[in-house]
Amino acid sequence: MRKMTVIKIGGEMVEKPDYFEIFLSTLRNNLPAAVVFGAGAQISARLRAKGISFEFYRGQRVTTPAMLELIEDEFNKTAEKIAGMLRSTKSVFVRGNEIFVCRRKSQRLGMVGEIISVKTESVKKSFSVAECVLVSPVGADINGALFNVNADVSAANLARALDAKKLIFCTKVGGVMDAENNLIKTIDRKRAQELIESGVISLGMIPKVLAALETIESRVQEVVIGETHITA
Repeated sequence: MRKMTVIKIGGEMVEKPDYFEIFLSTLRNNLPAAVVFGAGAQISARLRAKGISFEFYRGQRVTTPAMLELIEDEFNKTAEKIAGMLRSTKSVFVRGNEIFVCRRKSQRLGMVGEIISVKTESVKKSFSVAECVLVSPVGADINGALFNVNADVSAANLARALDAKKLIFCTKVGGVMDAENNLIKTIDRKRAQELIESGVISLGMIPKVLAALETIESRVQEVVIGETHITA
């Protein structure tokens, strides 16, 4: 079996045709690929429509048990939408709770999971019938309880478990930016930590960069965030 690529896309890329074309070009050049997708913008919109308040803590959505059904439903709808937009590329959807074994990350985050192991069998099997496997960022504990899992972290864990040749964070921004909003072409752990501590890297970019650094320090040969190359 050929080594595959893992690609992560955010929900906003699904909603914007220009952004989705960037993803499609990336996907076609990196098949076979497992695509871990987010749906943050869609989930936030539905929560607001239902009058459900929410907050983020260190770049992750604080998740209550009441939110989980809505979140999982939105991921299922997003997977269906992506599949319909892939045109000639055949895809299979595998729910993340079939792949990611989790435990609660912290009381502060509620039903947010920390991945403790990855079961790759269903993903590998899916590649026998499709070049693209769509994966939602949800997990389950050993008792089957669902957890919301950060999509960047999910993609990084899947890339390591699959021994992927490449991990791509496909993003609407050019990559990691410095304090003057200039693209950083390469970044290592030391500089990333400095930029996080100074607040230059903030919000959702924090888990993305940290997940990328952990991945490049494994056997995955190449990790990029937009056009920023991650180095050990």
